[in-house]
Parts: sequence; structure tokens; C-alpha cells
Amino acid sequence: MTTARRIAVLLPPAEAGDNFDKLLSAAAALAQGRSFDVLALRRSDAAALPVQEMAAPTPVAPTPAAATPAAPCRWWDLSHPGLVRVDAEQLAALFVQALEVAAIASPALLLLPPGPLGEECAARLAPLLQGVSLGRCSALALHGDEVCGTRPAYGARVAMQLASTAACCLATWRPGTSVAAAGPLAAPELRQATLSVALPAARETTLVEAADRMPALEGARLVVSGGRGMQGEAGFAQLARIAAQLGAALGGSLPTVDAGWVPVARQIGQSGKFVSPRIYFTVGVSGTPQHLAGVSVDSRIIAVNKDPGAAIFAQAEVGVVAEWQELLPLLIQELDAAIG
Repeated sequence: MTTARRIAVLLPPAEAGDNFDKLLSAAAALAQGRSFDVLALRRSDAAALPVQEMAAPTPVAPTPAAATPAAPCRWWDLSHPGLVRVDAEQLAALFVQALEVAAIASPALLLLPPGPLGEECAARLAPLLQGVSLGRCSALALHGDEVCGTRPAYGARVAMQLASTAACCLATWRPGTSVAAAGPLAAPELRQATLSVALPAARETTLVEAADRMPALEGARLVVSGGRGMQGEAGFAQLARIAAQLGAALGGSLPTVDAGWVPVARQIGQSGKFVSPRIYFTVGVSGTPQHLAGVSVDSRIIAVNKDPGAAIFAQAEVGVVAEWQELLPLLIQELDAAIG
């Protein structure tokens, strides 16, 4: 039997987030037919979210055994006349007042969309609400007074099981495609309010132009990465050319950074950056767990390595056994011809 926690989904302005359908559907399933709230922030000059479309997502892998009554939903359309920049510092202040307006008190479970912005908002809100943030979760459940979450680690190759009885729990949640209890949503009860909380002043910043002008790894949809097998800067020069032709970000493994072939800001792996591109194209990467901990399991890996026994091939969707010195010049020619 679940506790009577209030469940609320906190949505940043639409332009700052991704598709919320799965989160809303999973939140409805978690509510088990009880009502829950959606607190949707927007700029005053922005159009409200299309509530009817957002509140009627396509169910995700439903099962007859998981059938639950439609979850009543109170949809709060919230704006603030001074909201200009969308960052976690301002959004945290707005969400605190939004919770007061919606009369959402403890015990509560507050859900935010996944991603850096949602995670930072959850981390900032936790101390303000005297709560606990469970971080980026792939699964959530209510068991009595406990909120139980599964949080991926090491590139989702390890799953940590978390539990908290804190009066206010927060989490960012990206429900997987195997969510069995995709809850139906009833027609939402729309409410509107204008928030008035004083927003933090913008911090003075000085823009420093980076020497590295290539696309950043953060948020890249395509990443080209090299490993120790590239043998030097000459190989990475070819990788950089391929990345430029594809509009991709360039990365490297720890050994390539230690060797000085790639800037430390472009290191991918357990001790470097975490990337989640649609396609991860690697050349000369052996595929150690430390490196793959920096790559999302949702990324499709294309691997080139001269060693047919390289561990990277076990994770790759497409694998090519070849010497990079022979393959990359041909790839560059093909890309040049395609670009025209």
C-alpha cells in the first residue's frame, strides 16, 4: 500500500526541456489513480503548453495487469513577468513559490525532467525544501513511507538502488521504454497563476573566447572519438577533419589526453565527461569499462579497431576491423565528395 504522498511534476519552460510525455504517463502510473499536479513554468510572453496534447500521451508498453484508473491531473499554467533567463537559480525560486500556490506540502514526491537543468534544479530545491534529491533515476516506486529509486551509474552499466523516507523527495526521471504501468491521464483541470517571487539578479560574467572552437561534447548528437590506437596527433588531425565534416564533437580516451593528443576538456570516460550522442563513432578505442562509463547505453556505437578481439566490438552496433591509416583517408574522400 502506497503512502499518501503528493506527487507533482515540475516542468521548466518548454524551450528548456525535452519531451515530457513519458514522464507524465509514468507519474500517472505512480499515482495509482490518485490525483497529481503538474507545475508548468513559462515566460509571460510565451504560449502555454498545449495541455490536452501533453496530458494525453501514447501509453508506453502497457500490460493488462497494470491497468489503473485514469489519474486526475491538476495542470498549473504558471508565469512570471520577470522570467528572462532560464537557469536553475531562477527556476528553483519559482518552483518554491509554485509549490506554495498549489498548496503542495509534505509528504511529497517532486519529479523533474532528466538532464543537467532538471538535475541542478532538484539539487537546489532539496535544501530549500528540507528534502532529499535521489538524482537521475530510471525507475521509481512508492512502498509505504519509502520512495525507492533506481539510479544508473558508470554509463548505466551499474544500477544503484536508493530508498528514502524523507518528507520531501525529489528526482529527475527518464522512464525506460519497458515501463509496464503507463498510466492513463484524465482530462486535466487547468489552473493559472502569475508568480511574484523576487528573482535572483543576473550574475556579472565575462565571456572568454575558448581556443578550442570545435563543437562541445555536452549535448552533441554525434561524437567522433579516438583512442590509444590512433598513435599520435596525426591520426587525431584526421579525426578532427571527419568531425568537422559531420558537424560532430571530437573526444578522446584518457590515454590520448595523457599523451597530449586531445585537450583534457575532451576526455570521455569515468574520469572525464559523460556523453549521450545518438551515434558514437570510435577509432582505436579498446572499449575498457572506464571509458564506456562515459558513454550512454542509449548511444549507438560504431567502432573501428584493428584488433578483432577488442572489447569495444561487444558494445558496438557496427564494427569494422581495419587499420585507421587505410580507412580514415577513404572516409574523408567520401565525405568530401558527399559535401560537394
